[in-house]
Amino acid sequence: MLPQGDPAEPAARAHTAGARQRLESAVRELRSLAVELTRVPRERRLALPDPPASGLVIDLGGGHDPFPRSDAVVDKYVADDFERGGPVLRDRPLIVADGEALPFRDRSVAYLIAAHVLEHATDPQRFAAEMSRVASAGFVQVPSSVAERVFSWPFHPWLVEREGDTLVFVPKPEADRANWEGLHDLYDTSPLFRLAFFAHRSMFHHSLHWRDRVDVQMRGASRAQQTAQFHLERTLDTLRRSPAPPLTDELRAALRCPLCPGALSERSDAFECGGCGRRYPVEGNVPLLIREASEALTPA
Repeated sequence: MLPQGDPAEPAARAHTAGARQRLESAVRELRSLAVELTRVPRERRLALPDPPASGLVIDLGGGHDPFPRSDAVVDKYVADDFERGGPVLRDRPLIVADGEALPFRDRSVAYLIAAHVLEHATDPQRFAAEMSRVASAGFVQVPSSVAERVFSWPFHPWLVEREGDTLVFVPKPEADRANWEGLHDLYDTSPLFRLAFFAHRSMFHHSLHWRDRVDVQMRGASRAQQTAQFHLERTLDTLRRSPAPPLTDELRAALRCPLCPGALSERSDAFECGGCGRRYPVEGNVPLLIREASEALTPA
């Protein structure tokens, strides 16, 4: 008769094999985590502007969080934070203007930053044409269609795809307009979710470093349901109570009328266009170089 082994041995071997498999699985997960961590610096470099050390740098729409190198901020909605993460900072010169009619001379700006701005625009193609007119290079960042479907900001009227170096804007369907607050909360509370986001940021953000021109296509018209509003009196009151630093000589030299190519002359409380005669108010050191402001100030 063959000797019988310990009946506990098969169970022990199975337990050891299971423990080994769990350990190997944990090691694989840790290696995958290490790979994710190595992706973050490269993705971060791609997702940040790279302005030159010298020359005029303008941040379009960066009011509450301007890029440190920017010499000035251009923002339209100073008194309305509906589409922004907080109030506009006043730590550098500020110009109230519309991205679709920029108040700068042709190629007067060395570098133009527009991070998370074009997806708000009614006409991103016109916006991009203005950027290409006034600057020789710059940086654009917009949420991808994946990000829009994951986070679904209700005030973004577009889904944006990237085809090579061209940004393609398609009207956002009604089904994609729900605001999934849970995933915003998950981003805020989960380090692992944020790690996945930053390790694969190119999936969520289209970051375009451009030179000479910004290529944008629109395949349909904006169907924005909610948008920030420009209120002239509220804007003037906000700037009166919270002024910005004065414009630099370099900024003044770069300005022109946003509605015609005319040169602007500065008065004590306004800029006046030598071409069309329009006048634009100045409040708290901030010129309001925008059609709505000129219509209120310019005699009929």
